[in-house]
Amino acid sequence: MLICSNISKSYTNLILSNLNLEVGSDEIVALLGPSGSGKSTLLRIICGLENADSGKVIFNGIDLKEIPPEKRGIGMVFQNLALFPHLNVYDNLKFGLPSNSSNTRISEILDLVGLKEFESRRIQNLSGGEAQRVALARSLIAKPKMILLDEPLSSLDSDIKEALSMDVRKMIKSLSIPAIYVTHDPIIANKMADRVIYLEDENNKISN
Repeated sequence: MLICSNISKSYTNLILSNLNLEVGSDEIVALLGPSGSGKSTLLRIICGLENADSGKVIFNGIDLKEIPPEKRGIGMVFQNLALFPHLNVYDNLKFGLPSNSSNTRISEILDLVGLKEFESRRIQNLSGGEAQRVALARSLIAKPKMILLDEPLSSLDSDIKEALSMDVRKMIKSLSIPAIYVTHDPIIANKMADRVIYLEDENNKISN
């Protein structure tokens, strides 16, 4: 279980103010809200790419404050995917493979995301939906205990987005891990999530 307790964060202006959020052990939560409401900032705090000004992030009973991002066991899929366009699918996934893991893990994860025959395909030759699947595969290859997704489908056409969102849900559910999915799209939120939370931009009020 993830517990975010009284999380506050400010830059030149206040982004998060005493925010509280819980995610169950195998629950998918969609986080909706306008730009500037702190959705992406919250994900970055949870995975350790940002530090909260105050508050705690507790994951499976452990306070994550002193734990670096690579030790948290949390995968993240960004909006820009962060793939290496000059490498093929196999090499992109190998980059995220833990040193003590067998290369057979790459085949296993490609099978999970429906890209079993794509190992040698260059990233620049993939469709948008296929590239999204590679980004998801790379976030899952290290067997994370939780996954965070920050608008990963926003650049896709609506039909592809809706179909892929259901595939992503099935993949995450098959792993029995918790997930937070940030989106501006209420249709995708309701298709993806077990629970939808709306994060308002006024004092970070949360409503279910």
